[in-house]
Amino acid sequence: MNSSIETDSQESDLIKNDDRYLVPGLVRGLAILQAFNQQTQEMTITEIAEILDVNRSSAFRLIYTLESCGFLRKASQKTYALDSKVMELGFNSLSRQSLLDLATPLMKELRDQTQLAVHLSILEGTHIVFINNIQSNGTFSSNIGLGTRWPAHATVIGQMLLADLTETEIRDRYKSFNKWETFSELTPKSLKELLQRLSYVKTQRSMVSWGHYNHDMAACAVPIFKQSTGKVTAVLSVSCPLGTYAEDYFKNEIAEAVLQSAEKISKFIY
Repeated sequence: MNSSIETDSQESDLIKNDDRYLVPGLVRGLAILQAFNQQTQEMTITEIAEILDVNRSSAFRLIYTLESCGFLRKASQKTYALDSKVMELGFNSLSRQSLLDLATPLMKELRDQTQLAVHLSILEGTHIVFINNIQSNGTFSSNIGLGTRWPAHATVIGQMLLADLTETEIRDRYKSFNKWETFSELTPKSLKELLQRLSYVKTQRSMVSWGHYNHDMAACAVPIFKQSTGKVTAVLSVSCPLGTYAEDYFKNEIAEAVLQSAEKISKFIY
């Protein structure tokens, strides 16, 4: 059994390094699709032929095939553009994957980049719930476990999640709420103060807590958006002891790294 697996693997490696197994037409067809981008959304047959370094006749056959299969469409009398089938390829694949499947590899990249613990949280009632945690590479070990719940009003993660709701939705969630625990001078102590705080949070791309919830810990939170609705579906965050980084570095470089990672994840969430 193992011998067969090893043989298959060896044959696969040989094939990967042997151009004899390539299908030139398929390679060129994929090259056409990759040539379209935000700056080049339409191209003529001549332009495509130049990119592929083939004659117009060969380019036309490739374009005709892609058009027939629904990957290209006529954009004008002379130009072609990507058709919906291209988007469906990515969407059908991504829509079958969960938020955790899509976020985890990028969370590990962020951990490796910052050396910090990385977390993924959602809103549940008036609490945040941690649904994924990646431990740091350093000596610090986060004690946040899966399913850990924190009060949303008191944390930058929760405030980011709440800020995406309407005032009516927030009032409805907190209509019977009376546990306004205070952790620092920035903790809202009432619904009125929470709404005031959220009006500020709405204007921020990221939020940093410098000992405001856990007094010896720093955290940075950035929302992850769902492409189909533009709504916040989760929050990506990092955490570490206050002495890990200087405050200015954390609020700028670390916050920017978290922001970039959250934006990458958002691109895949439908």
